[in-house]
Amino acid sequence: MFDDDQTPSASAPPLVSTDERERQVGEQVRRLRLDQGLDQLELARRADLSPSTVQSLEAGRGSTLRSLVRVLRALGADDALGNIAPASAVSPLDVLRSSGDEPRRRVYRPRGARSSGGGS
Repeated sequence: MFDDDQTPSASAPPLVSTDERERQVGEQVRRLRLDQGLDQLELARRADLSPSTVQSLEAGRGSTLRSLVRVLRALGADDALGNIAPASAVSPLDVLRSSGDEPRRRVYRPRGARSSGGGS
């Protein structure tokens, strides 16, 4: 069964449910916090959130984007959000413009230079 509007695809890997993805994010936040030697109360204080908000986020029980950003900033990891859609070195519009309307190239041969296939 799929969560939300997820549908299976023959070529794509199986999709992770939204609930599972929230749990994964919560675990990552918890690991960051523990790596820095912080308890949930201190992280909540630094992020200007309630301790229950931090607990919910780490448990994967849902949170707002605002809360996630505040927690990541408090942990010095808000640059992690830049990995969602990294900047592309090539503009898709430039690729489209450069590949489209180029005139066809033709090979021209002088009329008398055709080779005969058989012979006489």
